[in-house]
Amino acid sequence: MPFARLLPPVEPDRAVERVRLAFFRAFLTLVLLAVAASQWAVLAWCLPQAGVALPAAAHVAGPAAIWLANRALLARRAGLGGVAARVLRGYSAVAFTSVFCGAFLLAAAGARGLLELVAVPAIAALGATGAAAAVDADGMFVALVDAGLAGIAALFAAGYTVGRRALEVTLLEVQAAELPPALDGLRLVHVTDLHIGEHLRPAELATHVERINRLAPDLVCITGDLVDRAETCGSAFPVLAGLRARHGVFVTLGNHDVGAGAEAVTAALRALTPFTVLRNALAVVRVGDARLAIAGLDDLGRDWARGVPAHPALPGLVRAVPPGVPLVVLSHRPDCFPQAAALGAALVLSGHTHGGQLGLPSFRRGRVRNLAEFISAFDRGVFRDGTATLLVNRGLGFTGQPVRIFSPREIACVALRAASPRPPAPWPREARRAPGAGTT
Repeated sequence: MPFARLLPPVEPDRAVERVRLAFFRAFLTLVLLAVAASQWAVLAWCLPQAGVALPAAAHVAGPAAIWLANRALLARRAGLGGVAARVLRGYSAVAFTSVFCGAFLLAAAGARGLLELVAVPAIAALGATGAAAAVDADGMFVALVDAGLAGIAALFAAGYTVGRRALEVTLLEVQAAELPPALDGLRLVHVTDLHIGEHLRPAELATHVERINRLAPDLVCITGDLVDRAETCGSAFPVLAGLRARHGVFVTLGNHDVGAGAEAVTAALRALTPFTVLRNALAVVRVGDARLAIAGLDDLGRDWARGVPAHPALPGLVRAVPPGVPLVVLSHRPDCFPQAAALGAALVLSGHTHGGQLGLPSFRRGRVRNLAEFISAFDRGVFRDGTATLLVNRGLGFTGQPVRIFSPREIACVALRAASPRPPAPWPREARRAPGAGTT
């Protein structure tokens, strides 16, 4: 999939940028308002069908009461445990699902006029009588909306149960121009966006570490968002330190690590693991008589949604790469891929998007339309620009809600190949079918 080379930077419109900044500052408030409005919309749809009449004032008082209750629950969430925490997690899942039900109700309301204009005349034109003739526009509308709401609820129920546990091991061979023979077949395992904490406990993390080790990696690359809070490092990183790779484990930070405290996370990684932490830094790995350069970029996103198309540290790191040595770039956000391709990188490994976490298959083969498309042109999967390849990994963890719909978690196994590769060595049995994982 080709992409244009870098264009000269364009100064953003100041008025537009002020609006964007205001949006991100008020994002949590806007989310709470949208959730409350959606929850009430679903109730306002369902209650009259159950025979409950709603006065006009309820449509003001109802959303306001839900909004206040949600704010109070959010403020007390950290102090809850046991049954109360499980109940709150269940309520949060229902509230999150209601956002999509509310959006569906809004779309359905816009389609109602079309239903009345088309469906009723069509029935009359067919000369329908009896039961068919009794089906009016209102009845059809109610039946369709009820079916749609039930379908959304079922989809999210699956996403919170089966979907959240789904894991795929992606096998990928990447051709690199002028790859030295000693690097042909070099195996990199890429993981990202672990978000160790509430939704990924150390016990589950240990199973992923074991799974990765069975893949027999030459290198392991972790591209950020290891934790959401600095206090998680003490219990998580000794488990993560069990990762094994012939030539080392390389880590760069993501926006959640920066939010937790980049210096604290870096210090914990260096104290509790043998990993190499690359923060706008370059490492050169020797494999036999060949070398491979690995550049790790710090996360510099302006907010959670927008990346940095031209990372200021990358040109200097590229200049430090010895001549003839292929370069792998680790960048939490994928937006600098065109820049890295223009500078001669062979492979860029990224995450951040989680593959959208929520998606729906489209009519294009192999394409899943997903929420990550709203924040990046590089939403998930493999992209190519000239001789450069980008892999955007869907990640191992969750942001916000522990739900995945058509976006299973991912461990990626990447084998570097020369432009005219020799017959590839077979993948380990564990890579072809890791326990509890699918294979793509």
